[in-house]
Amino acid sequence: MSIGIRILLFLLMFLAPLQIGWIFRHNNGIYIVDGILFGLLFASFFRPGKFRFHGAPLVLTFIAWCLISSVFSTRPDIAFSEVTRLARAYLGFLLICNLTKTKKDFDAVFYGLIATVAFNAFIGFLEWRQGFLGLTFLGEDSFYYRAGGLFTHPNIYGSFLIMLLPILLRLFIFYKHKKKSHLAMYGILSMITVAALLATYSRGSWLSFAGAIVVMLLYSLFKIKFYPKVISATAVIVLLGTVVAVHYAPTILSQFQGEYRGRAATVRLPLNRIALKMTMDNPIFGVGLGNYTEHTVLYAEDEISDEHHYWELLQIVHNTHLLNLAEAGPIGFLLILGMLFWIFKFGLKAVNINNRFSSNIALGLLTGYVAVLIAWMAGPDGRNHQIQMMFWLSAGLLYTLTRFKAQKPGAKNKFKKVSGKRVGIPNQMTQSINNNQNQLEKVNGRQTSHIRHNRNL
Repeated sequence: MSIGIRILLFLLMFLAPLQIGWIFRHNNGIYIVDGILFGLLFASFFRPGKFRFHGAPLVLTFIAWCLISSVFSTRPDIAFSEVTRLARAYLGFLLICNLTKTKKDFDAVFYGLIATVAFNAFIGFLEWRQGFLGLTFLGEDSFYYRAGGLFTHPNIYGSFLIMLLPILLRLFIFYKHKKKSHLAMYGILSMITVAALLATYSRGSWLSFAGAIVVMLLYSLFKIKFYPKVISATAVIVLLGTVVAVHYAPTILSQFQGEYRGRAATVRLPLNRIALKMTMDNPIFGVGLGNYTEHTVLYAEDEISDEHHYWELLQIVHNTHLLNLAEAGPIGFLLILGMLFWIFKFGLKAVNINNRFSSNIALGLLTGYVAVLIAWMAGPDGRNHQIQMMFWLSAGLLYTLTRFKAQKPGAKNKFKKVSGKRVGIPNQMTQSINNNQNQLEKVNGRQTSHIRHNRNL
C-alpha cells in the first residue's frame, strides 16, 4: 500500500501540469491527473490517522462564496467550471498533506516535482534550439519564435518556470550536497530552466523573477544559517545573470522596444480601469468567476483612444489580482488574500526550522510564489488550470516541510512521522503516560513480592 501511494504521489506531481484529457467545456473537463487524484483519495480511506482539512475555513468559504455569486452571474455554467478548478487543486493539496507521513513519502512528492520541472524545462529548451516539436498529443502549441512548452501560452509557461526555478537555484548554490552528482544535477537543471525561461520571451516573468531573487538574497543576509553561502551565491547569480544579459542583450531588449511591444504594455492601463469600474458596479458578489469578458462590452467604448481600438479593449484584464477582485468581489478578494497569508505563514515556519535541506526548499518555494505574485500584476495567468494545480500542489509540499526535524551537524535529514493513533499526542503527554506506566509496574512488582513473602511465612 505504501509503495503504491508513493508512486501515485510522484505521478500526481509529474502529471499535474499536463493538459491531457477530455476537455469539453470552457477549457475544463476530465484531466489525466484526475485519475491519480481519485486513486489517492481512495487510498486515504485505508491510511491510518485522521484526514485533516487544512485551510478549510478559508478555502471552503471562498468556494461557497463563488458558488453564491455564480447565481447572480451572466453565465453560471462558466462560474461553476472555474470553481471546479480550484476544488481540484485544493484536493491535491489536501492529499499531499495527509498522505505524506514519512521521509520516503516526502521524497516521492519532492522528486515528482523535480521531475516535472526537468521534463517541462527540457521541452522548452528543445523548442528554443529546434522550434516547434510537434508534440500536439501532449498539448504543445506553436508560438512562432517563443517557447511555450506544453502550456497554453508562453507567459503561462514563464509563470510555471519562475515559480519552481528558485528551488533548483537554492539546492544548486546555497545547499552543500554530500554527493557531487546531486550538485551537478541541480546545476544542469538550473541552466536548462533558465534557458527555457529566456526562450519564453515573457517580459513579466523575467522582471518578476529578477525581483524575487533580489528579495530572496536580502532575506538570506539576515539568516545566520544561510549567511555563509549568501556572498558566494550572490556572486554566482550576478555572474550568470551578467553572462546571459550580455550574450542575449539584443533578444532581451527586443521585448522592451518596438511599437507592437509598446502597445501591448500601454493597453494594460485602460484594461485595469475597466476592471476597477466593473468592481465598483458589482461591489458585493462581483460578476462571477470566468464572467469578466461577458461584461467588458459595457465599458470598452469609454476607453477607446487613438492608440487602442474597441476590439482590443474587450479582452480580459492583464492583471490576475484585478481579475479576482472584479469576478469574486471585494469579499472574495479578501478571502484570496487570507489564503495567501496562510500559505506564507506556514511557509516561513518551514524556513525557520533548523534544517538546511528543508529550509532551502521552503525558501525556494516562497521565492517562486513572490515571483508569480509579481508577474500576475501584468497577466491573468493565476487563473490558468495548469498554474493553479502547480501552485496548490507545491503548497502541499511546502506544508509537509514543516514536519522536518531540526538537523544536527553531519546528521541525516529526519522527518516527523505522522501515523496511526499517535497523531496529535504531545511529547510531554506521552512522557507522562510512560512515567505513570513505569510507576504502576514498580507498584505491581512490590505488591507481588509482598504476597510471595507472606506465603512463605
